[in-house]
Amino acid sequence: MKTKKRTNLDDTKLSPMPTHSRRLICLAVLTVISCACFTAYPATQTDSTKEYQVKAAFLYNFIKFVDWQDEKVANSTGPIVITVIGKGPFGEAFKTIEGKQIKGNIVVIERIESFKQLKKTGVKSESYAKTIKNLRKCQLLFISSSEKKDLEEIFDVLKGSSVLTVGEMDNFLETGGIINFLIKDRKVGFEVNNVAADNANLKIRSKLLRLAKRVIDGSTTDTKTTKTVK
Repeated sequence: MKTKKRTNLDDTKLSPMPTHSRRLICLAVLTVISCACFTAYPATQTDSTKEYQVKAAFLYNFIKFVDWQDEKVANSTGPIVITVIGKGPFGEAFKTIEGKQIKGNIVVIERIESFKQLKKTGVKSESYAKTIKNLRKCQLLFISSSEKKDLEEIFDVLKGSSVLTVGEMDNFLETGGIINFLIKDRKVGFEVNNVAADNANLKIRSKLLRLAKRVIDGSTTDTKTTKTVK
């Protein structure tokens, strides 16, 4: 296990990325990611919405530092679809990134009330099949903590797809998720399962991995190592 200095997180407002050069763009995006934070246990709806606005900003920036090997984003003129599944005090938080561009593609937000509700349509129904097909085609799936009991089933229907899964619950990475939000000292951070990313044919860039508080990695298919960033 390797330990390295943790990046401090300070509150900031997401602003448009500069366009002077690729280097400046990357630097600005990394600054936004490393500086974002929120109150961990909001007492009001306003604070709760702010929490998810910051999480939405993270999702937007995660995509900038992930490469889809199947060209789901690269060389594509279609939208970048971020699907949100589950219930939570989201408010209009995810609308703050809808319509923005990533890698030249427009961001579209899709919502699924819950996996349990989806199954009520009947797993053999046309509606269920269409929703699962679209789910497997999206670029990023944010899984709310309300879906914890159905997490393994969600991952089962995603097997063989290149979907960046992001969660906000304990043991999300160990269950097969790729990125998980963490709260420590009333600030947000994230951890990464790079083995799961490889299995989904996704490449997470080193610049993003360096900001993670924990990275599950593997030099071979049989050996996994965990690096904790403090």
